[in-house]
Amino acid sequence: MALGRRATLPPDIHADLVAGLFTPVPSLVVGWGSSIAIGILIAARGESAWLVGLAVALVTVAAARLSLVLAYRRQPIGARTDQATVRRWERLWTAGAWAFAAMLGVLCLATFLITTDTTAHLLIVGSTIGYTAGATAHNAPRPRIAIGQVVLILGPIALGALLHGGVVYQVFAVITLLYLAAAAELAVTLGRRSLRYRLAHREKAALARSLAEQNMRFEAALSNMSHGLCMFDRRGRLVVSNSRLCEIYGLPDGAFRPGMSVRDMLVRSIAAGNHPDGDAAEMAAFFEGRLVGGVPSSSTMTLADGRTIQLSQWPVADGGAVVLFEDVTERERAVARAEWLATHDEMTGLPNRVLFGRTLDDAIAVARTARRRFAVMFIDLDRFKYINDTLGHAAGDLLLKEVASRLAGCIGAEDVVSRLGGDEFLLLVTSVSEPEAVEEIARGILASVAAPIVVLGQECRVTASIGAAFYPTDGHDGDTLTRSADAAMYLAKDEGRGCVRLFSPAIERRSFERLVLETGLRGALERNELVLHYQPKRRIATGEISGLEALVRWSHPALGLVSPARFVPLAEETGLIVPIGRWVLATACAEAMAWQRRGFPPMPVAVNLSPRQFADGSLLADIEAALAESGLAPELLELEITESMVVENLASTLPLLTALRARGVQLAIDDFGTGYSSMALVRQLPVDTLKIDRSFIRDVLANPEDTAIAEAILALGKALDLTIVAEGVETEAQETFLREHGCHEMQGFLFSRPLPAEEVASFVRTYELSRLKAVAGVGAAKGPARRNRAAGKQRNAG
Repeated sequence: MALGRRATLPPDIHADLVAGLFTPVPSLVVGWGSSIAIGILIAARGESAWLVGLAVALVTVAAARLSLVLAYRRQPIGARTDQATVRRWERLWTAGAWAFAAMLGVLCLATFLITTDTTAHLLIVGSTIGYTAGATAHNAPRPRIAIGQVVLILGPIALGALLHGGVVYQVFAVITLLYLAAAAELAVTLGRRSLRYRLAHREKAALARSLAEQNMRFEAALSNMSHGLCMFDRRGRLVVSNSRLCEIYGLPDGAFRPGMSVRDMLVRSIAAGNHPDGDAAEMAAFFEGRLVGGVPSSSTMTLADGRTIQLSQWPVADGGAVVLFEDVTERERAVARAEWLATHDEMTGLPNRVLFGRTLDDAIAVARTARRRFAVMFIDLDRFKYINDTLGHAAGDLLLKEVASRLAGCIGAEDVVSRLGGDEFLLLVTSVSEPEAVEEIARGILASVAAPIVVLGQECRVTASIGAAFYPTDGHDGDTLTRSADAAMYLAKDEGRGCVRLFSPAIERRSFERLVLETGLRGALERNELVLHYQPKRRIATGEISGLEALVRWSHPALGLVSPARFVPLAEETGLIVPIGRWVLATACAEAMAWQRRGFPPMPVAVNLSPRQFADGSLLADIEAALAESGLAPELLELEITESMVVENLASTLPLLTALRARGVQLAIDDFGTGYSSMALVRQLPVDTLKIDRSFIRDVLANPEDTAIAEAILALGKALDLTIVAEGVETEAQETFLREHGCHEMQGFLFSRPLPAEEVASFVRTYELSRLKAVAGVGAAKGPARRNRAAGKQRNAG
């Protein structure tokens, strides 16, 4: 860096150099005062006006410089002062310094020329050269100013000595010039050193500030870390630690001090109660071994309060180590919770399908080696959906928890109960191996589950269907055993629920058939395999056909005509019942209209709605579409729903029934008497017809209870002005009973079996023709009888 070039100096260094020119004030005043005193003394001794004038000028310049210094003290410059101000103060100082130097140099020149007084010469030269030395040192940080002063002072002195004459003065002149050169060189050297010093000081100050800031950040980082941290040197002594480390171990801040050994730190931690059974020496040996290992490592430490602390250690280059301490308690608990949830049912706490599968595989391995038998039981609750729909899912969850507890209490300690999901449970029973023993356990489970359960203040009762399969006869692996037990459970459901069934080859065939049916059913609509049969209804009073009930059949390519009892439950489970029901509705309306176009009188057609179809949001649109596309009058369509469909969700059922009734569609409650309807409930419903379930008609003449139920339904229909239809009428005695008790219509094998659509027209034509002939024959027979009775009356009168 070139000296004296202000533009190249850093602003703060430039300001510092200029500020140094104005201090210290006492030394400046002494220097100026000494020079003025000698000047006045020389003027007095020389008795020259020139000398007096020069002395006065010197005093004037000194006074001006003093005023400048005092003004500067009122507004000193600093590192942040703008450069224009700094340069202005430097220019003012330079002008004053050079002016004073010039006056002093001229005074020396005049003294040499005006007076021959060697004492005066000695005084003026001695004091001036002394001032020059001080001024050079003082202004050296700005070499340009110092060199200017030296030239302005020593130049006139050398000139005066030469002009004075004499060898001594001439030698003195030469020496003065040499001194001038030396003083200039000294000013440059001092200036450079001053600048280097200031730059070095500035760099050190910046470095110190940087280190201080880094230390402050480091301290802040240590203090705000979520982890505890400590650093050890190569001797295993603590170098630094943060406050979080003390917090983790429940110690006061500063408990771990630099210089402590691992053993010292462990002693403090043990004293705080963190390791009630810990031995300081043993623990210290373990951790010190890790410190000198020289490789990254990790370990965990469990504290007395149950918290888990993970220690992660990394070696450093000088042989020490950095150790991080992290409280991983919540993370460990979350991991343990996740692992537990992966193998258990959260609601009941029972093993889930995954853990049950592993346990079952282990049981198979043991049984295969020991040649033992064991059983797997599949349990499904009956009508659980009704609990959820009526009391809510919260009640359903509480019920499942209670059932899970009861199941666990029904098996041995070595047996396992698992929840698969929903209301399905699996049992692994290794404590018994004989069918009789398994059936005994199953009966205990059925009795336990069937006992009343109070949920949210409401007493509930549920039953269960149980299927059981044995290893190895019913399966050699877990999946096969579970499927076999599942198939046996479905048989239990099909046979009335609330019972247990053991797997057998017949069930396997039934399950295979079920699989075949389910697979085929998914494409039955696309392949046009579904057909409708129609069962006629007859008015009991007149014998007329009052309508037809549409019944779906499946014309399976391999199994032939499949009854709805076999495939409708499957369709209900899989959700296929909704598109099937939509097809039945559209087809029944279209075929009813087709009969009218062939000349038959309008005949009502009844269509059964399934629970899923009834709950489907598009039902109303489907009905309107079927009527619109077929052209069938709404009053010729009758929709049959069951009691349970109405009772389970009355709030949503009523608006739908009302909307259907408003469109003119007829409504009937099918299988009436099997549900929970009351007269008050039926009065709320916009229905036209009640259909007495066939189970009450079958033994209506032999079973007093069935008789009473049938009579009650007939009385209810009469009271509410509803049409009553009896289903499953198979004997004339049953029809007579119904006629005598005012039943309006009947359907059953006594009148007609369900007929294919193509046979309906001929049946109706044949039946109506025979009925009309019978009516005409009765009328012809009654005519002569009336005439004979009239003649007899005349004879008697005569």
